[in-house]
Amino acid sequence: MLRLKRISVPFLMVSVLLFFIPAGANAEKASFTGKTMTYITSLNESNGQLKASFNYIQWYFGKDADREFLKDCGCKKELGGAPDGYYIRDASKKIRSFPVSKNAKYVLQTRTDEIKWNEKVSKAQFMTFYKKTKKYQLPFKITIKNGVVTSITEQYVP
Repeated sequence: MLRLKRISVPFLMVSVLLFFIPAGANAEKASFTGKTMTYITSLNESNGQLKASFNYIQWYFGKDADREFLKDCGCKKELGGAPDGYYIRDASKKIRSFPVSKNAKYVLQTRTDEIKWNEKVSKAQFMTFYKKTKKYQLPFKITIKNGVVTSITEQYVP
């Protein structure tokens, strides 16, 4: 009986930890809601479910871009500020993955050679655009509700 207790107690403790820790992490992720700027690091579809992975970034424009650019580059103020009036900070390389809603909205600015502001496109059109442009690491605004991506919008880069 004593030998059974020695084996059962550690087994039970490990089982409890393995069962509860991932559940807590998934519950926290499932409740996340917000909007953020990102780079899309991958889009994968399996059994009709699209899953996207993102690297969160910070987008600055105008005087904020100048201030943050000068802060990060260690440049002197004589440089003037951020080139082109915007600055993207990629401070964290942490990748976050979320499922994409089957009813997600996809919005592009540069799908064709002409800029079409806030062009609503289908999932198939978005996937084609992403495959052609992923090497350029374009920024996107995403909306997440309860741990599911509900919209992906291309951020125009001047």
